[in-house]
Amino acid sequence: MGFGKGMAEKLDLPKEVVLDLPLVSMVGQEEVTVENHKGLLEYSAETIRIATGAGRLLLTGEGLELKQMSAACIVVKGRIFRLEFLR
Repeated sequence: MGFGKGMAEKLDLPKEVVLDLPLVSMVGQEEVTVENHKGLLEYSAETIRIATGAGRLLLTGEGLELKQMSAACIVVKGRIFRLEFLR
C-alpha cells in the first residue's frame, strides 16, 4: 500500500482527492459525471476524451454532449456505449 493511500484510509480522507484520481459516476447509459479531471482532450457526438490523474478516459457512444463543464466537474449526456481508461 502506498503512503498516500494509507494516509487517506487512516485519516478517512477521500482517496480521489489525496491520490489525485478521478471520481466517475454513471446513471445507466444516459449520463457520466467525472470529478477531479485535468481537462477535455477531444469532443464529438461519438467520442469524448478527458485527461485525468489515472490516464485518459475515453467515452464512446452516440449523441454525446457536454451538459456541464467546470474546473472541478464534467457531465456528459447521451447514449454511452463504452467507458475506458487509456494509458
